[in-house]
Amino acid sequence: MSKPIKVSRKDMAKLSTAETMALAKNTYAKLFRYIKPYRMRFVLGIIVSVFAGFSNFLLIQGMNVVFSVVLEKNEKVDHSAGLKNFMARLNEMPAISDVPAALQHRQAEEVSQKIDKFNMGFNKKHPWNPAYLLPEAWRGSFGLVVAACVLVPLIFMLRGGLTYLANYLMMWVSIRILYDLRNDTYKALLAQSLGYYSRAKVGNLVQTVFNQARVAQQNLMTLSQDIVQRPVAIASILAALLHNDWRFTLYSLIVFPLCILPVVAIGRRVRQAGAQEEQEAGQMMVQMTECFNGIRVVKSHAREDFELRRFKDSNTKMNKLFMRYGKALELVGMLVEVVASLGVGVGLFYAWSSGINAAKFITLVGGLTQIYPHSKALSRIQLVMQKTIVATSNIFATLEEPHEVEDAPDAKVLKRTQGRLSFKNVSFAYKTGHKDPRLAVNGINLEMQPGKFYAFVGPTGAGKSTLFALIQRFYDVDGGSIEIDGQDVRKVTQESLRNQIGVVSQDAFLFHDTIRFNIRYGRLDATDAEIVAAATQAHVQDFVAEKKEGYDTLVGDGGGNLSGGQKQRVTIARAILRNAPILLLDEATSALDTETEKIIQEAIQLLSKGKTVIAIAHRLSTILGADQIVVMQNGGIESVGTHQELLQKSELYQRLYQLQFQESTSWGEESE
Repeated sequence: MSKPIKVSRKDMAKLSTAETMALAKNTYAKLFRYIKPYRMRFVLGIIVSVFAGFSNFLLIQGMNVVFSVVLEKNEKVDHSAGLKNFMARLNEMPAISDVPAALQHRQAEEVSQKIDKFNMGFNKKHPWNPAYLLPEAWRGSFGLVVAACVLVPLIFMLRGGLTYLANYLMMWVSIRILYDLRNDTYKALLAQSLGYYSRAKVGNLVQTVFNQARVAQQNLMTLSQDIVQRPVAIASILAALLHNDWRFTLYSLIVFPLCILPVVAIGRRVRQAGAQEEQEAGQMMVQMTECFNGIRVVKSHAREDFELRRFKDSNTKMNKLFMRYGKALELVGMLVEVVASLGVGVGLFYAWSSGINAAKFITLVGGLTQIYPHSKALSRIQLVMQKTIVATSNIFATLEEPHEVEDAPDAKVLKRTQGRLSFKNVSFAYKTGHKDPRLAVNGINLEMQPGKFYAFVGPTGAGKSTLFALIQRFYDVDGGSIEIDGQDVRKVTQESLRNQIGVVSQDAFLFHDTIRFNIRYGRLDATDAEIVAAATQAHVQDFVAEKKEGYDTLVGDGGGNLSGGQKQRVTIARAILRNAPILLLDEATSALDTETEKIIQEAIQLLSKGKTVIAIAHRLSTILGADQIVVMQNGGIESVGTHQELLQKSELYQRLYQLQFQESTSWGEESE
């Protein structure tokens, strides 16, 4: 599988416009796949968007009719009234020079006839003007004016209704795409192995699922609608304007190509500001997540003011970048309007020189003003797209990130097992990026029988926790194999494998929910009676009885409302309810006081009956009765045996035992 494309914010700011568009094409091709399940509504939304754009033609033509009818009384159709008045005054003047008065009057009459002939021809060239289509008796009538005035809201209602319906359909599709996109991203993250989470920042993951998925979805719908509706609207308006007066329209739009210049000039500035804003937003998310997760460390070191200063600095930077981005974006719109106003000025001069009447001029100018909002929206498409490329590339980089651990194509479901575990020459190294990483475990050969108690002991870094992770298949072995009841764990599904394993860890993590929810997490279909039974066996009932809300008591974030021993008992109740044939105990009592440890030990003994139990323990007192103790060092097995046997043959075990018990007697006497 090819490595997914993930563009850093720094690289994004350096891309040329052509490179940005090429990257956008690749990204949006993937985004449009999410439209497929909703393609009928999407296509319907596109069709309605086209009609919404075309409604601008009807709007201009309708307003032309309305203005002509309503203003007919105030402004006559005769465009030569001024000239006629001039000729009338000329006729009233005394004769000039030697030209007879009768001749002057005859010449004036000829000019007047020519003017009337011109007006008749002018009227025939403008059949859309209702003043020349309606009977003379109807013009200026009260009923016609009322009908024209009623037509105004009807036209706007039609255009608004089409726009609303188009936006609704697109919003419907958009919300479902966001739903699918977030689900797929979250699913992809949950499917990743623990190795992925050891490298990733939780804040960035939250940012990707929540914010970047939203940005990707919004940009997809904006592009889909604007790239269809806006050009249709512009074309419809231009068609109406050209039909009414093509000269006025061409003169007004002569400077229209200049609108592209602001977009090109400010494009890189907007791209850089938008990319930096996204980067700072991600950094803020990481910082907040880390602070809240480590709130005990923050509090214990009295670092509240320090964390607040860090947050304020990041917040200030993001606000400045947001203002830079916003100013650049709005500057483009302002420059487009300024350039457009030059065209209106040219058209206005033409209207004055050609004698266009007020009704027609209002219609033409109104149509021109309708063009520029659509032009502004189109001019911003590239700029908005530049900001969101980073978000969309991160989304698909997450979706396409290969999983370190995946189910085999023919993986089988592992049925209920007896709990027999086999390690056959197992070796494994963590992927640290080094050319020759050190093996965490090497040459492990073990046989663990059902119903027995096994323990791993050894110094830190010996490989004990690594073996636990390999048993649960959080990682795949690099060499050898691990088998459960003779089946290689790599040939069964991960879900069915982990259903055979219960875990009680020293890190007793609880969800910010009720005690009941946290116990039921072990088996989601458990009844309330089964939950209470498991809780009673784990001694949870002892402290639940003191809670006002009982099992519905909220445990707080990470179980913060409970003590360490109480949290541990809840996790044991969870494992009891799970009732898996294999039980892993990872330092389950290492951080407890003596009294609580005794309670936990009793619960664990009850939990362990009939199961294959494997424990990691630094307190040797908790595993002295193990059937087999595996002593590990430097990723390998140093020795295996019972407590008594290891005291005789393992120097490492003897040293560990001596360090813990601080006995002055010899090892032989102690063993007796």
